[in-house]
Amino acid sequence: MNSEKENNISRSGLYNTDRYAAWQYLYDVLARLVARSDSPEKDALLVETSLELANVSFVLGIGFSDIHAFLQNALNAAARLGDRRSQAMIHLHLGRLYYFGEQRHKAIEMFALGKSEVESLGDEDILTQASEFIGLYYFIQGMFKEALGYFERATESFESNGKNGVINPSGPMWLSYSAAFLGHTHRAIGNLDYYRRVALERGNQSLATTLRSVLGIILIDINKTKEAAFHLSGALQEAVQYHNSMAGYFAKGGLAYHHFKEGRIKDSRKWMIEAVREGAKSGLIRQYASPWVLELLYEFHRHKLEPIPELDYHDEISRLLLEPNIHLRGVALRLRAVENSEKGSDDRLVESDLQQSETYLRQSGDPVQLAKTQLEMARLKLRQGKPDAARLLAHKAWRKVSGYGNTVFPDDLRQLLSLKSNLPAGNMSEELINMFTEMVETLVPCADLKELMTRTVKATNQFFGAERGGIFLLGQIGATKSPVLMGSCNLSDADVSAETFKSNLALVFKAFRENRPQIVRSGVKAAIPYPLKAVMCVPFVDEDRVKGVLYHDNSYIEDCFDHFDDAQLLRIAGSFTRYIGRIRRFSRQMEGKVIRHLKQMDSSDSTRILTQSPLMQKLLAQAKQVAGSNSTILILGETGVGKELLARDIHNLSPRRDQPLVIVDPTTIPETLIESELFGHEKGAFTGADRQKLGRIELAHRGTLFIDEVGEIPKSSQVKLLRVLQEKTLIRVGGTKTISSDFRLIAATNRSLADEVAAGRFREDLYYRLNVISITLPPLRERNEDVLFLARHFLSLYAAKHNQQVPGLARKDEDMLLAYHWPGNIRELKNVMERAVLLSTPDRLEISLPVKRSPASNHCFSDITSLDEMQRRYIQFILEKTGGKISGPGGAAELLDMKRTSLYKRMSKLGLR
Repeated sequence: MNSEKENNISRSGLYNTDRYAAWQYLYDVLARLVARSDSPEKDALLVETSLELANVSFVLGIGFSDIHAFLQNALNAAARLGDRRSQAMIHLHLGRLYYFGEQRHKAIEMFALGKSEVESLGDEDILTQASEFIGLYYFIQGMFKEALGYFERATESFESNGKNGVINPSGPMWLSYSAAFLGHTHRAIGNLDYYRRVALERGNQSLATTLRSVLGIILIDINKTKEAAFHLSGALQEAVQYHNSMAGYFAKGGLAYHHFKEGRIKDSRKWMIEAVREGAKSGLIRQYASPWVLELLYEFHRHKLEPIPELDYHDEISRLLLEPNIHLRGVALRLRAVENSEKGSDDRLVESDLQQSETYLRQSGDPVQLAKTQLEMARLKLRQGKPDAARLLAHKAWRKVSGYGNTVFPDDLRQLLSLKSNLPAGNMSEELINMFTEMVETLVPCADLKELMTRTVKATNQFFGAERGGIFLLGQIGATKSPVLMGSCNLSDADVSAETFKSNLALVFKAFRENRPQIVRSGVKAAIPYPLKAVMCVPFVDEDRVKGVLYHDNSYIEDCFDHFDDAQLLRIAGSFTRYIGRIRRFSRQMEGKVIRHLKQMDSSDSTRILTQSPLMQKLLAQAKQVAGSNSTILILGETGVGKELLARDIHNLSPRRDQPLVIVDPTTIPETLIESELFGHEKGAFTGADRQKLGRIELAHRGTLFIDEVGEIPKSSQVKLLRVLQEKTLIRVGGTKTISSDFRLIAATNRSLADEVAAGRFREDLYYRLNVISITLPPLRERNEDVLFLARHFLSLYAAKHNQQVPGLARKDEDMLLAYHWPGNIRELKNVMERAVLLSTPDRLEISLPVKRSPASNHCFSDITSLDEMQRRYIQFILEKTGGKISGPGGAAELLDMKRTSLYKRMSKLGLR
């Protein structure tokens, strides 16, 4: 089995969810490629397969120690190919590998190199591919605010890639960790719960298990210990079943955290030892980002338990104070201060550590850890006899942990909150309404309405502290038609269609019909898994008519949506409605600009087909009849019969007439660049790709794509074109992002594609995909009615164009035109009449036609003729010899020792096409 075929099998395994078999196939392919990568094709396969194996390894949580050598070999191969994009991605993959292998300084160095290379390329696709890695670069430094945006982008690409790929597979996990560390626990829980369901729907059990283990850990942070135990125990069972070491590592660590929270310190230590052993199996040596790990180690130390060899408390404190993670460094400084305080050390030393801890934790953005440091500072101030300073710090800490302060704030300091403070009371609800208005005003607009709605829901989700959310658009009041989910966060169309969501939809309809906010809480304690705890529906109105409902819910946190009454929610809805109206108007304006820009790309004159031929009129009527459909049309006919004009006519008669007609002629494009022209390319995809280029198929979105001379597309590109026609999606050369393009295809050719299929030069499946509706344009010699009609038209056209006065056609001119066989068809007739205008005088029309050779003489020198005519005859002679084949082995271009594109230009000049 060759490497390419085996790689295809592995991909099939990925798409069919047999990822372990896929991993093994990829591994075996790479082992053979590394042994003998002796060609550019094998180098390219080595690079692609290495990157894919690295991604699959992280999806499955296995084989980390195996992929380092493969990535190093792939890096060398990418350098040989001049593939800057892959070099950047390999550096980022190595950075992730070093991080999980406890080589954090090396990880930072490799991440920084890859990040710099990605930013120098700068296009959207490479930034999306790299987003998880760049986010991780900031994450491992404890810079969560900076990391969050990259992880958001990674998570969006993971979701949009569907089943067919493993791009940014860990994006949802890192996004959730970052959100939790920034105090957005509701968002973290909603993300993990949603993307776990997505992974299960896609058959990706390993990823679902990893996400479930992280969900359990974050639930412990808000004291949801029963729910956490349910998920952590389930995740551990699944990790064993699916051999997922990473999920097992997280689940066992989470269970250690769970026992710690429940006060079982010795059991916590046992599970932590198990977690360390689990991580070591996959090369996850001492890899952690969560502060609770350090807090556990401190408690083990404080209870005088034997240190865990791989995680000695003092060793970890010393190590973290030298490493670049400002988050863990801030926690380490606080724990060192607490220990020194308990030992009775100098207050100045303790205060210095706490002040540094506060600085680092403020930079990292973690409000809970910052609050814990401020609470320790309050204790210090109380001990120093400074109650006012302690009270101020306690209030600062309380505000940092508002929403779940009861789970964080220590009992011995609550007295500081009960005393009167100098802090302004204010109206919290009014402040929140003003915050909401400011929030929607600052949302950045874009041309895509659905994307705008999604951004809006994500913002309102965070504002209300919800786990899920959506914007439902509805019709008239009293309508029963299902609402349309226009934008969502952690809520899919499948979720909305599920039986379990029916009662939620009923609430959406109620808010819609009554034009009144609805908030419902569940007071029933149900069995695990837990149902929704709270639902909020806020209707919004446009031009005095209810248009839709803003929906949010929570499954784990009960005390959400508590800050507002109905009147305040209606004020929020009013602000929201004005914003929705503005963005819809903006979306329409931007869409119009895009359409006008694309139309300008096609600067050719849109001349209608002129004819007096009954046969042509019948064909035009047929074309008009099929123009209204979206079916593919194949236009057949000799060169110069007007295939492009007919394609324009069909487009202008179709429902897509207000959208662009994008034309591509493979005969004018070097064979090596045809794929780039059709599908586009990313910057750095190959030598000379110094910028991103959108392909013709992508530009034809919502319009019509016309491929002239489709038979000239190389067979290697035909399979990719077939896939685009089947799926209406494409990937740019050098890219990974799947791009949708809704286009109508019209193709044309002067060849017999059936003969090309029989000769093995054209794919049979592509031929049948193109040949849905075929229209054959007759040559000019078979429509004599049009010869004189068109000749007079062109004579008048070019006389006006060149400002010439010429006589009309004489009888002898008409007889000569009608007797000629017109091998170049209408294009040749146009050239003849333009030449006649340029060579004529006001008294005499000079029409010059090529002399037809006598059948008795096949010698090209049998008469005296011009050099152009001599070239024309010889090229015709070669084309007859090759059966019309131009490119490839034995084609006319090879026999004439010419470039394919040069031959086409010469033929066009001579009126041969």
